[in-house]
Amino acid sequence: MGGMGGMGGRASRNRAVDGQDEYYNLVLTFKEAVFGAEKEIEITRLESCGTCDGSGAKPGTKPSKCSTCGGQGQVVTSARTPLGVFQQVMTCSSCGGSGETFSPCNTCSGDGRVRRTKRISLKVPAGVDSGSRLRVRSEGNAGKERWVSW
Repeated sequence: MGGMGGMGGRASRNRAVDGQDEYYNLVLTFKEAVFGAEKEIEITRLESCGTCDGSGAKPGTKPSKCSTCGGQGQVVTSARTPLGVFQQVMTCSSCGGSGETFSPCNTCSGDGRVRRTKRISLKVPAGVDSGSRLRVRSEGNAGKERWVSW
């Protein structure tokens, strides 16, 4: 994004950001905690939007240069003070620093993810203690795609 020494041309692409973990409080009987159990639970999580494939952009559209920052990803404000001119550089609030904006998907409203409920089977090992945490891979929230420009 241009900086000290500058950077050549600008390119853009989607880059995924890891999703967050979800937590579920499960109550077990004493017998289930001692001997283990298999439980079926219903979880609600964020999944990638099928309409826009997780990009957040309306299908058939492409990102365009941000009109607020002119595609720079930053906005410069200046103020004259008794000591001279004071400049402040901030990340553009319209494009989040990417330099591009897009028409949001109608299904996910531009987030790239939708909330869905799913049933999963959970194997609780024998001897779990109160407050124990079990990790179930690939069952947390979907990551968020974001446009990155440089």
